[in-house]
Amino acid sequence: MTGRPDRPPPVRNGDRRLAITFAAFREMHAHRWSAYAHAHTGDGAAAEEITEAVFGQLCRQWPHVLRRPSAAAYAWSLLKGHLAAWLAVRGRDSALVTAAFGCADRLPDECRRRFELLENRMALYAAVARLPERQCDALVLHHVIGYSVGQVAGLLGADESMVRSHIGHAKRRLTSVLPVLDPVSGN
Repeated sequence: MTGRPDRPPPVRNGDRRLAITFAAFREMHAHRWSAYAHAHTGDGAAAEEITEAVFGQLCRQWPHVLRRPSAAAYAWSLLKGHLAAWLAVRGRDSALVTAAFGCADRLPDECRRRFELLENRMALYAAVARLPERQCDALVLHHVIGYSVGQVAGLLGADESMVRSHIGHAKRRLTSVLPVLDPVSGN
């Protein structure tokens, strides 16, 4: 295949739907996945590299992906795998605590405002990074990246009620480990 690895090769009329569904899937997820990868790597170029690698693999496997019970969940697991491999090769942990500030300018306006509101609360990022993986993913995907609960459920291969439960547990856990904010002092 020539050109970008995330573009399907020329197709017969019967396969055109595959190309269209892949393009739509990529359009729906690429920006947010890149923001997610950036939040964990702290490196914009690495985030793009990881995202492109995932979409390249998805493109090559697209008919197989569509036969999975949840294409979104399968694709999400590929992103998580590529991200984990990138961190492991470099002997690094997630940079969620510090990278969140750097990726704020690449996020949609609503997400950027959320980061700006939380910018002075490093303890929050550290606590989020210590959450169990599913709780962390559900919380970050919904409240930071901006996916709906239904979209998060599709990505995680879980019911919406399970996602709401993960988010609720994460919030309760964060509330229990973070100091109470003092509205008078602004802390």
